[in-house]
Amino acid sequence: MANASVLESASPPTSPTAGSQTTLKSAQVWEVVSQIPINNKGTYLPAKLSPLNRRRRISVEVHRILPCFEDEITDGKNGSTASKDGSVLPEAETCYVRILVPLSTIDTVPAKRIKDTITGDVKKAEKGIKGLFSAGKSKHDEASLAATEQNPGKEKNDDDSDAYTDAGDEFKDSPIDLQQSEAFQGWYPKYRVPIRMIETIEHKKRHVEVKCEFKGHVMQREFIFESQSAAAAFCTTIEENKKRQDKRTKDRLEHMLSGITLPKDEQLTFLIDICSALDLPRTDIGRDSDPYVTVRFEGRKIHRTHHITNEDNPVWTLRSKSLFVWKVNALEFFQSEDGLIFEVKDYDAVGENESMGGFSVSPQALYRWNGERRTFPLKPLLGKRDYGKGSLALRVRRATQHDLEFMENFARNTKKKGDQYYFSNLKGGAGTLRSLTTVYKKKEKEGPDKDKFKYLVRPSPDPKRKEDTTWLTKERIDEESLKDSYNWIDVGSGCLGKIYVEVIGCDNLPNMDKGGTFGNKTDSLVSVVYEDCFARTDVINDCLSPRWLPWSQRAFIFNMMHTSSQIFLGVFDYDSNPLSQHDMCGRVSVNITNFRPNTVYLLRYKLYPTARAKFNREKFEQKFERDPSKHCTITIRLRMELEDERTLLLSNLQYPSQVYVNVDNKKDFHVLRQTIIGNQDLRRYGLGNINAYVEELFDLLTVYYFLEDAFVSLFLWRSSSIIPLPLPDFRKFKVKWVNAPFPLHSMMAFLCATSLVENLDLVPSFFFGCIGWLLIATLEKRNNNPSPWKRSKPLVQLIYSLVVGKNVVGAESIKPNENLKATEEHESMWRQRLKEAQQKADQRALEYAKQQEEYLKEMEEIGEDTDISTKIGGFSVDPTKRWLLPIQEWLGVICESLRIVRNIIVWEECYLSFWIALGSFLLSIVFYFVPWGFLTKWTLRIVVWLSFGPWMKLVDVFYFSKIAPETDEQKLERENRLKVERDKWLEGQKLEAQLRKERAAKLKDFKQYLFGEFVCHVNVLKRDRYFDAPLPASCAVPYSPKLSSLGTLAMQEAGYHRHRVNGQQLIGDMIPTLSEETLTEAPVGKPARKTDQLAEGSLGALYSSDDSYSSAALKVGSIVIGAGFITWFGVPILVYVIRMILSSD
Repeated sequence: MANASVLESASPPTSPTAGSQTTLKSAQVWEVVSQIPINNKGTYLPAKLSPLNRRRRISVEVHRILPCFEDEITDGKNGSTASKDGSVLPEAETCYVRILVPLSTIDTVPAKRIKDTITGDVKKAEKGIKGLFSAGKSKHDEASLAATEQNPGKEKNDDDSDAYTDAGDEFKDSPIDLQQSEAFQGWYPKYRVPIRMIETIEHKKRHVEVKCEFKGHVMQREFIFESQSAAAAFCTTIEENKKRQDKRTKDRLEHMLSGITLPKDEQLTFLIDICSALDLPRTDIGRDSDPYVTVRFEGRKIHRTHHITNEDNPVWTLRSKSLFVWKVNALEFFQSEDGLIFEVKDYDAVGENESMGGFSVSPQALYRWNGERRTFPLKPLLGKRDYGKGSLALRVRRATQHDLEFMENFARNTKKKGDQYYFSNLKGGAGTLRSLTTVYKKKEKEGPDKDKFKYLVRPSPDPKRKEDTTWLTKERIDEESLKDSYNWIDVGSGCLGKIYVEVIGCDNLPNMDKGGTFGNKTDSLVSVVYEDCFARTDVINDCLSPRWLPWSQRAFIFNMMHTSSQIFLGVFDYDSNPLSQHDMCGRVSVNITNFRPNTVYLLRYKLYPTARAKFNREKFEQKFERDPSKHCTITIRLRMELEDERTLLLSNLQYPSQVYVNVDNKKDFHVLRQTIIGNQDLRRYGLGNINAYVEELFDLLTVYYFLEDAFVSLFLWRSSSIIPLPLPDFRKFKVKWVNAPFPLHSMMAFLCATSLVENLDLVPSFFFGCIGWLLIATLEKRNNNPSPWKRSKPLVQLIYSLVVGKNVVGAESIKPNENLKATEEHESMWRQRLKEAQQKADQRALEYAKQQEEYLKEMEEIGEDTDISTKIGGFSVDPTKRWLLPIQEWLGVICESLRIVRNIIVWEECYLSFWIALGSFLLSIVFYFVPWGFLTKWTLRIVVWLSFGPWMKLVDVFYFSKIAPETDEQKLERENRLKVERDKWLEGQKLEAQLRKERAAKLKDFKQYLFGEFVCHVNVLKRDRYFDAPLPASCAVPYSPKLSSLGTLAMQEAGYHRHRVNGQQLIGDMIPTLSEETLTEAPVGKPARKTDQLAEGSLGALYSSDDSYSSAALKVGSIVIGAGFITWFGVPILVYVIRMILSSD
């Protein structure tokens, strides 16, 4: 062909993906002969060895690009359609160079499939085309996807790539373009190269050598044209179209940027999260699909998720490859025609993976995306089935350095676990043989401790005093255990305050090991759970009354997230056998809500197997009825440091977030779970658990006796509140304050009742006032308890904390066995009263049962049977679990809700109780000024006069009587409209459920990857049935820290003798982060955080202000305003006075 054939075409739009669609505008075609290349660097077989009929066609084509970027993005929260973001492009052009080979050179079967495609039978040829022309995979893709996706085969008789060379799959043409133009009749496009990537290296007469460089791949070919003019025309056409293409690319890039300024050679790094899919179509018969997602850019597969088995609403998580980092050159990114293409497929182990649909996201949308969740509807790929349903949700943002490091570690399959103290790392557990061979007790024969028994210090002696602390007497061990701990483990994610906990020891533990006769006893350890923290002590072998000494691992600093959180302690018998569990000796929950800061508490608690079931707790108590002193106990030392009392109080206005703790193995999970809930899980189905819930509901009826006492005292004016009254002392001319009993509540009830009778408008105000009054009365009742360990924080302290932000009440001081006799009498009185009430209730029940028995006996003698139907007997099986399990779940919800309400009423949750009381009083004051009677009267007047008057006849005549009966069409239309509204509501509910499922699945997978496979929920609000109160032997003293120099204090605050362990609470989306604490606690501008602990005369001791920035700014502002006021008014007065003095002289 001497001259090029020029074609003008307006073919239907085509596209190999859900990206940009193109249509051929014009094409120039030349017939050439191509030599066989040996490599891609311009080396060919000699002409004598090359076949003369190795014909090719070269086509220079100009295509019109139609806008098809996905621009309808629905918000991931409510499903509404967002406005267009400018991603829709105007009509543009692009130019390609195609290399075509004769169809006759292809093998018979593949050639038939290609002909089917050219003639339009896409479905018939689809499978063959996919095998022939699929884009190749990189080595990385092959390594990562070989197990889950079939490797497409290569076409046969590819004489352009022989055994010598391969041009690279990056240049291979897309099979979908076979339908595009009549210019391909008898030929099929093998390579397609963008015009900007082709370069003419040499032109000699009819010979033209070109080089194609695209996406890092290089291909060099030499073509022999039919004439010199044809070769020259080809070279001229290439140069002209390259110039035009530069302008086309520039115009397209300007439109794509839309005002975005790109730095030179900018490299974009995106973090992309494939969140979940919703309502995917079913492509398999009789089961749900197995969906996975592939991501492509410029024809290259850059990512693929794992497939989710049998799921129409899948959620992809971290370990199913939902996250990936994509790096791309900014210029190449914005010059792309298709954007980033996502396709959802159904995985099939045998056969083809069927496409469910896809979509493309424009470079503009990706560039401006900031991590929010967006949902894209799935659209069919060309030639694929349109299912008309399904959507995919994504998150995209720029990757941070933390994201890159995390994904790099994840790719290497390395976990960043932090220093979690799990039981799998413990060393201990003495077996029977070791117990027999180890001496734990000896009698001293000489020295100051002669004839005294000494015990081997476990787990090890003090590293600084090994000789002196290897063997100690019992008294010395108790003395050493009460000394300050050497090392602390700082753990947790909270910022409200710090809780210092030291496990001192246990007493009278049960022997959980076999072989006790031979000395094998319980190997004691204590697990501690607080919010998102799980820690443990060292193991003390063969000891039923262990003591953890200051140099052992026993001291923990917990960072507080919420004031309602409890500290859970569990005592276990350590077992080194991996096939057996650690046996629980007992557990306790420590309520720190009513503890005061800057107070050192030495607390002793009884250990129980559970705090939720009455049967197990009472059964445990029966073992120690004869000698309660033998009850197993645990002793801890506790101290609290609060950052800001006001912040602590205000934090209770937000509902606490869910807290979970993960561990590595099932053995640790068993310990963690029993530490939190005990040895009985009431959530598991069982008739005993149902009975426990029912019994708890009946036990709540004992509140009747408290209400009876309260009402009798109220109505008979027996209640007495202690009110301080001034008593003048005329002898010393002073006023002495005395506490006088006064029936305050009876007086308030009388005034409120008389006011309410006279003015019913006060009902709403008095209703809320009574709620606050009830809480204040229960607080007073609780604080009048003789036991100091069952009292709550004073109301004055809470009010001052809100107003001032500090604890004005001060530290607490409680002596051991304080008010012990009064406490025992008080508890004995209540136990006796409850016992008598229970006996009366049982007697009434027995009498009622006798009466019913007599009644039924009399009725049986009479033979009263009014049912004349035929009785049919038979055997039936009652599926109890099917019916009783939902009842058990509902009983559990009711009991837990009632426990929370009870805790608020009795001020166990003192901060929540304070806010409810304060809110009730504020509402009472507001409603006091609302004229409820006037509003109610006039509202009822308007309703009655409008609804029952004679003018309703006119309404009937002129409105209701003219309403025509509803036709079938109107009824159908109304039903359809209601159905649409119902479907819309249902879609919203499905989306909300999918979001909850997505968040939970992603969080669970992330925590399992970081911290361990087993997850346990930790309650923040108190939901136990029983309270664990400290024993009377406990005590509390004000905290008096040792004064130290600035250097010593700074080292302590920077973490000296303290090991920091991050908690397990994750923050953020996509790749969440851990809450990490800074190295030093000192605020900016202060030499140390605790300046009050600096020794007198040390550097920085003069700076003792604890003001926050807001307080300091307020003080400075007050000084400035005061100075201005004095200057404005004081100076003129001073000048006037001076003048008066001078004039008088």
